Amino acid sequence: MAVPALGCAPKKVAYPDATPLAAAEKTWCDALAKYEAPQDQSWRHTAACTAATPTGSAPFVAQVADCYRKHHEEQGENAIDLGGVAARCADVVLGAAEPVGFEHAEPIRERCARMERCSKVPKEQCMASLEHLDPMQKVGLTSAYNLAAQHTIAECLATVDCSADEDAAVAGCYETAAKQRVWLPPN
Repeated sequence: MAVPALGCAPKKVAYPDATPLAAAEKTWCDALAKYEAPQDQSWRHTAACTAATPTGSAPFVAQVADCYRKHHEEQGENAIDLGGVAARCADVVLGAAEPVGFEHAEPIRERCARMERCSKVPKEQCMASLEHLDPMQKVGLTSAYNLAAQHTIAECLATVDCSADEDAAVAGCYETAAKQRVWLPPN
């Protein structure tokens, strides 16, 4: 009888925000189903939407869903397309959000470690400069993302080689996560 090898399977990390994120995703999917489905029909993307795990945090996704609903209630037939509403709502949510625990967020710690490694900027100086960002920017770098996405961003910041264009390298670590903060159906 073969003995299974230990330690060969990758360990799946359970993040404490997974349950609230799933609930927020359901709220988002319900809003999409209500306004995106043809009259008197079920929405064909319901299963894919509810199975998705967006990179947005639970509060971010839930607030985008609320904004999306309000937009459709106010605009009715004149509502702009889904992608446009989602982008506008993301900006509204980011603009109204207050950063919580910004200085302790994993991407911020890694960003300052990267600045020390790549640009020889001491961590204390990095943190001091990041404190001067406006709240929308702080949220956009941290709490707009769920914990798994923040970890992925931080890993990227820690592992991507230093570059002559550090701003572009850092932005690249956020690029995929920023595009997937809320689930959108394929075109």
